[in-house]
Amino acid sequence: MSDDGMSPAMATLRQVLAIKVIDPVLHDADEATRLACWMLAATQPWPVEACATMEALYVAHRDVAQDAGVWRNLRRAAVGLGESEDAMVRAFGAVAEAAAWPLSTSQAGLVELMQAICQLRASQASVNTGWTQADEEKANAAFHAIVGDNEGTAPAREEIPGLFRVAEPELERRFAMNLQAFNLAYIGFRSEVAAWVAGASR
Repeated sequence: MSDDGMSPAMATLRQVLAIKVIDPVLHDADEATRLACWMLAATQPWPVEACATMEALYVAHRDVAQDAGVWRNLRRAAVGLGESEDAMVRAFGAVAEAAAWPLSTSQAGLVELMQAICQLRASQASVNTGWTQADEEKANAAFHAIVGDNEGTAPAREEIPGLFRVAEPELERRFAMNLQAFNLAYIGFRSEVAAWVAGASR
């Protein structure tokens, strides 16, 4: 048994699963604080533009900051990230805005943080498929054309995917791949949070 009470078998498993060592400051923290910090850490690596804000948010939650001015400054920094021209930095801005409130005064704080990270993970998965803003615009144009080309009568909702496939077969293939990756990543992070909460409740 190691000095921190972890068996060699558990230490090896954590290493194989690439589970980071728990911040020692969090050992005596309450469950909500530990979960908020775990969720923020799960968004790493952070973009250069977001790094200082995300690190400050982690520290504020870890230390359960009581100074209202600290949280106001964090919200201001989060809004700044949300105004970035870089879509991924904006996604981190949404996470930062959700996290920029003390949990003691925000009943939905953990839910909003989880949802923002789900969206971030989904956006990252979408980018990894190669789907671009130009693709999104082309797909939207194709959908509008499908509806408009039907002599004023919109096709049934269930018919639209097939019509899209006929009109733009390659784009539809990539659209479907992107949508699947997006949805799996979104649901995947919810599952990770559920597993964390279930483990903490044992």
